[in-house]
Amino acid sequence: MAVSKLTLSSGIDQYTLINKSKTLAVMILNYGATISHILTPDKTGAIRDVALGFDNYEGYKNPSNPYFGAVIGRFANRIGKGKFTVDGKDYTLDINNGPNALHGGLEGFDKRIWTVTVLSEEPASIRLDLVSPDGDQGYPGALTISTTYTVTDKDELIVEYHATTDKETVVNITNHSYFNLSGLENSTILDHRVTMTDDVRGVLECDGDCLPTGKELSWAEAPFMCFSGEHAGTAIGARLEHVQATRGYDHPYVIHSDNKTDTTGLALRKVVNVYSPESGIELDFATTEPAFQFYTGGWIEGDLTAKKNQGEVKVGASAGFCLEASRNPDAPNQPDWRSSVLLQKDAVWAAKSVYTFHARLD
Repeated sequence: MAVSKLTLSSGIDQYTLINKSKTLAVMILNYGATISHILTPDKTGAIRDVALGFDNYEGYKNPSNPYFGAVIGRFANRIGKGKFTVDGKDYTLDINNGPNALHGGLEGFDKRIWTVTVLSEEPASIRLDLVSPDGDQGYPGALTISTTYTVTDKDELIVEYHATTDKETVVNITNHSYFNLSGLENSTILDHRVTMTDDVRGVLECDGDCLPTGKELSWAEAPFMCFSGEHAGTAIGARLEHVQATRGYDHPYVIHSDNKTDTTGLALRKVVNVYSPESGIELDFATTEPAFQFYTGGWIEGDLTAKKNQGEVKVGASAGFCLEASRNPDAPNQPDWRSSVLLQKDAVWAAKSVYTFHARLD
């Protein structure tokens, strides 16, 4: 079967999605709608698991778990001082990241049990559903959300989100998978080479609290953030002296400024390629979203251990990178971006991203 189910413990299930050619398998938990494993062949044909995560469900409940593989909501990334206004009413959220509210709160979507429906066997596809009640983590409105994962014979993992509300609210949903394209044969991703296409037009300037100032920086203003043109193929670790304050890259990159709540009618833009010289595996990342957070795992801390198929090595800083397709951080408090995250009753918030895996053969 292209879609199979394994019960890990009471109420916790793991679904495996495999394409027909058996060149891509993705495992997903109903806890946090979490991507736990991504299995794909390297340049020699050997299978590697290129996703950071845990073998057991209990690992995801570890307070040190840095959101490995989870769906993030109700609002991914940061909201300054945990405050925003909707429909003339002020809302205050729990502060969990310096002076900011991060990733939906103390009990975000990453810590919920989602309901799973198998949509099809070919392609292998499941939908996970969740209802976040009015007032959940301080957010207004009852939000109904679905996340759909599909694995195709083109070695694509397609991730689609759809959300509606019964009252005006703010929404920003993403997936927080960490990739190590060597399968942790190399303990860090500092040798991974990154290329961004011309559809990535710049990076947002951020203050000391990692909040955007509202200014978009060009590559001339931030050349060490550029991975296109003459900087295409630059290794993640090549310019770390310029991003020490954030322990590597942890920055919002800009694709477009079409501030729709439903971006699925927009072009699916291929924006990033990441390549591991060690394994030969590369990842192409495409999205309809206006931005993505490029994070290279500098804040991974705690006593974390990789999965058995990754040698159970210690997992630390820079062990994986994230490409978090989303709206801009702190958008509820930025007039130019607010319309992209402000969801009205009976309207739709939706987005689509595609991760494609393949190997460069020697």
